[in-house]
Amino acid sequence: MKSFFTILMAIQFFIYFGFSIVIPVIPALVKSMGLNAFHMGLLLSVYSIASFIAAPVWGQLSDQLGRKKILVIGLTGFAVSFLTFGLFIDNLALLYVSRIIGGLFSGACFSTTTSIVADVTTTEERNRYMGLMGMMIGFGFIFGPAVGGLLAGYSYQLPYFVTTVILVVIIIAVLLSLPETHHHKTRQHNRTKLSYTTPILILLASTLIVTMTMSGMESSFQLLEIERIDITPTQMGMLFMIGGLVNALLQGGYLRKVKHGQEKRVMVTGQIITSIAFIMLPFTMNLFYAGVCLVLLMSGNALVRTLLTSTLTKSTSSSNMGKLTGVSYSLDSLGRIIGPLLFTGLMTYSLSLPFFIGALTSLLALIMIAIYFRKGLTA
Repeated sequence: MKSFFTILMAIQFFIYFGFSIVIPVIPALVKSMGLNAFHMGLLLSVYSIASFIAAPVWGQLSDQLGRKKILVIGLTGFAVSFLTFGLFIDNLALLYVSRIIGGLFSGACFSTTTSIVADVTTTEERNRYMGLMGMMIGFGFIFGPAVGGLLAGYSYQLPYFVTTVILVVIIIAVLLSLPETHHHKTRQHNRTKLSYTTPILILLASTLIVTMTMSGMESSFQLLEIERIDITPTQMGMLFMIGGLVNALLQGGYLRKVKHGQEKRVMVTGQIITSIAFIMLPFTMNLFYAGVCLVLLMSGNALVRTLLTSTLTKSTSSSNMGKLTGVSYSLDSLGRIIGPLLFTGLMTYSLSLPFFIGALTSLLALIMIAIYFRKGLTA
C-alpha cells in the first residue's frame, strides 16, 4: 500500500503542480509577446472550461474501461499539452490549443486517482487517504508557481519541458507499478445507473460554491491588498506560500485523523472560519493582518474541501465512482471559472463587496452541509 499510494500522491501533486506552474509564466509571456491582458485571463480560463466539459466523460469511461487505462491516457494528454506549450511558445494559437488539451485531459487524471483511492479504501479509512491526497494538492499549489517563476528566469519554455519529463516518468511508473483497481467482473456485477439523489446534489452544489468562493478570493485578494497596504508581488507570494503550507499540513496531519462520522463537526467549523475571515478581510490594516486573514481562509477551505470529496465517494457504488468524481471535478472547474469573474466584477462597484459576498456564499455552503448531515438524509 505504501508504494501504491506513493505513486498516487505523486500523480496528484504533479496535476496541480502543472496547473499552477503557469501562473507566474503566462503573465510574463503575454507581456513579452506584446499582447493585452485579455489573453492572460483567457489562457488561464480555457483550461478550466475544457476540464469542466470533459471531466464527467472521463469519469464514466473509467467506470466502464478501468481506472488505469484512463489514467494513462489522461497523463499522456497532460504531458502532450506541456510539450506543445514549450515547443510553440511564440505561437499564440497553439498556446491556446495546448491549454485546451491540458484541461481536457486533467479531468481524466483527477477522477481516476480519486476513484482509485475510493476503490482500495474502506469507508472508515477514506478520510485518512483523501487527506493525504489533499495534502499533495496543497503542495502542488505551493511549489508550482515557485518552480515556474524560478525556471522562467532562464527560459519561458523550461518549466514546460521539465514538467513534461516528470509526467513521462510518472506514466512509466503507472504502467509498471500501479494495478487496476476496478476490474471487468466487478464492473459487470455492480453496474447500476448513477442516481442524483438529494444528498448527492447537495454535496455537488456545496463543492461548486466552496470552490467558486475560494477561487474568487484568490483572484481578488491581491487587488484589495494593493489598495489597502500597497502589497508587493513578493509579499503576496510569501503569504500564499504560508497559507498553502498550512493548508497542506492540515490535510496531511489533522484531516487524515478525522474518523468516519466526525465529518460534520469539522466541515461546519471550516465554513464558520471561512465566513469570519471573509468579513475580516476588507478591514486590512497591515501585512500581518492580511496574512492572518489569508491563513484562516485557506485553513477553513482545507477543512471542508477534502472532506466534501471523501463524503461524496461514500455516497455511491464503485460502478459509478468515476462518473461522480468526474462530475465533482467538472463543478470544481466551473467554480474556478465563475469565481474570478464574479469577484473581480464586484470589485468595480466596491473593493469590499466581493468579500462580504464571499462570507454569504460561505454561510450558504454551511447551511447546505448542515442539511446534508441532518438525521436520515445521508442514509
